[in-house]
Amino acid sequence: MTSSLSIAPEFVSLEQALKHYFGYDSFRPGQREVIERALDNRDQLVVMPTGGGKSLCFQLPALLKPGLMIVVSPLIALMQDQVELLRDNGIAATFLNSSLSAEERRSRGRAVMEGRIKLLYVAPERLLSEDFTNAVLPHIRDRVGISSITIDEAHCVSEWGHDFRPEYRQLSCLRSQYPAVPIMALTATATERVREDIIKQLQLRDPTVLVSSFNRPNLYYEVRPKGKTAYQELVKQIKETPGAGIVYCLSRKKVDELAAKLKQDGIAALPYHAGLNAETRTENQTQFIRDNVRVIVATIAFGMGINKPDVRFVIHYDLPRNIEGYYQESGRAGRDSEPSQCTLFFSTADIRTIEFLISQKVNPATGEALEEEQRIATQQLRRVINYAEATECRRTIQLSYFGEEFPGNCETCDNCRYPKPLEDWTIEAQKFLSCVARFAQKNQHFGIGYTIDVLRGSRAERILKNQHDKLSTYGIGRDRTLEEWRMLARSLVHQRLIDEAADGYSVLMLNELSWEILRGQRKVQIAVDKVKPTPVATPSISLDTKESEELYNRLQHLRKRLADEQSVPPYVVFSNASLRLMAQQQPQTREQFLKISGVGTRKVAQYGDVFLAEIQEFREENGLPVDADPIPTPKIIKLDAPIVAPGAHEATYTQLYTLEMFQQGTKPADIAEQRNLRLTTVMTHLAELLEMGYEVDLDRLVPRYRRAKILEAIGSVGDGSLTDIREELGEGYGWDEIKIMRSWHRKNYS
Repeated sequence: MTSSLSIAPEFVSLEQALKHYFGYDSFRPGQREVIERALDNRDQLVVMPTGGGKSLCFQLPALLKPGLMIVVSPLIALMQDQVELLRDNGIAATFLNSSLSAEERRSRGRAVMEGRIKLLYVAPERLLSEDFTNAVLPHIRDRVGISSITIDEAHCVSEWGHDFRPEYRQLSCLRSQYPAVPIMALTATATERVREDIIKQLQLRDPTVLVSSFNRPNLYYEVRPKGKTAYQELVKQIKETPGAGIVYCLSRKKVDELAAKLKQDGIAALPYHAGLNAETRTENQTQFIRDNVRVIVATIAFGMGINKPDVRFVIHYDLPRNIEGYYQESGRAGRDSEPSQCTLFFSTADIRTIEFLISQKVNPATGEALEEEQRIATQQLRRVINYAEATECRRTIQLSYFGEEFPGNCETCDNCRYPKPLEDWTIEAQKFLSCVARFAQKNQHFGIGYTIDVLRGSRAERILKNQHDKLSTYGIGRDRTLEEWRMLARSLVHQRLIDEAADGYSVLMLNELSWEILRGQRKVQIAVDKVKPTPVATPSISLDTKESEELYNRLQHLRKRLADEQSVPPYVVFSNASLRLMAQQQPQTREQFLKISGVGTRKVAQYGDVFLAEIQEFREENGLPVDADPIPTPKIIKLDAPIVAPGAHEATYTQLYTLEMFQQGTKPADIAEQRNLRLTTVMTHLAELLEMGYEVDLDRLVPRYRRAKILEAIGSVGDGSLTDIREELGEGYGWDEIKIMRSWHRKNYS
């Protein structure tokens, strides 16, 4: 087994490796434990909420172990996003999927076989294809070695998960074909039943199971009634909440209508759903993640695998279908740990819509109802309704769904911020639980609705047939309304004072706490919803001072410009959290800049000088002292030149390496392939080199007949914005040739 890629350099600690590759000073909860076990070649199941740092759990071990890590990922967008972030950090990663041409696949395959790649992302369909399974994987194993197989979004394995994908079930063959290769399965949401199914289906061997807390304390949850003024409330919330947001709807038609209406009301919004062609979906998604539009109106087809960390609000304008899906979708807000808002508009009309959709779950061959699927979906819908109508802490309800206890009083949901008055309902609870106990004595189990009917003395045929009108609890609850009993039942379930089955049959079962209530050892208090919750605004994101807020805005504009020039989302350059720290701490040397969380050695080399210059300019404009740099800046090695620090017109090592290959006659596309860079990065190197005065053969980059037109456009709109120049030219001109000619113009006319 041979490899041209050496093992990662020695680090004193995992923290040092973390800082070097990713720029972070410390691990998030659970990450270090997972990474240590990955380095010990253990099978693992990792359940970590959105924004908890799942990806780093397998990415860092991939860099510290010999061989190639294969990452199974269900969506093209997910692969592209993660690979883009990794490569911007200087990490050798690539993906193989249906979006690539045959030549691109061959080129990336060569890079893998030559040992120039550490992480390879593949779709399950590609991985399971006969050619890949029987030819490619054995070749990879024998040539460079497989360090581990990582299965992301592992809940897709389980039919009990909210996004079951049959092709994921077939991944079980990996264990038998590669018994010595450790497998890590990761997901953001998995109940205990789903976790057990994942372990069974993937044949994980004595796996370590890590389940992090599902609590997202930076998210504010609220439910609003969806009345006649719902749209006006929606517009008001969007306009008053800074930053990007997602609005979810049930149908494609509603998505299109709402996106058009928001646009008419002055909100930059685009639609996203499966009915749009692939090109439009990709373009709309790109516009959103690059901050060119604020709002995406979407069906649940949007969002899975999108790594945009600075989504400030997620609004469900229609009722979600299940709690797990709602947790996943609302969790796309605030991945950067900044305060964000999750709003659900609730109406009974949406219940009927979902019930109709459930009724459409039929066997495509026979047209017969899929009763088991319909039953599970109905139970999941009932839980969403209970959540929407609940008076308890929203977090308590969400977390209990995943088997996690939470004491309530979170202060970041509408029910906790605007609490309803508590009342003692111990007597009513004892009546309710006594009725359940009477069923159990006859070895019978029923749900909430049936139990309430017995308590209220219903003469329904089913009750009479079961002779439950003879029970001592029959009719003892006539003094309370149907809705009051439902409110109590929901509260008992949410407080875990009684258990509700999760297998599609929502029957009730007593637990230890139930018996404590029946024995008079525990009181029951419930929040009585007498007043609808008051809508609240998103908690404001404030910086320390007015001065730092001004700098923060300037750094955001700088980040956007740099991102546009590289055709990447702004968060690829730096996260909002890193920009905030820069604005607050205002580093003035490279060493100080490196201490910012989220800034690693690669980021310093790539962006350090331009951000430090912006900070210095800001301080000078505001009469703040500007420190001289007393510490030598990190030295950059130039090809065939003495070791020097880059000056204003000196290229870095990586730029000069590109120049040397270009001057030797290598085409830009081949440079990108051989150096494992994006073609856009290579063209940016050449543009920057041209502007700095290095000899770059323009004839090999931009045909002469196109130059005059580009220079004419630059003369009309200026050389500040690539976007403005391209709009002047039209879509017949590419970003790279515009970038090259702008640099030539700056060199010759500035």
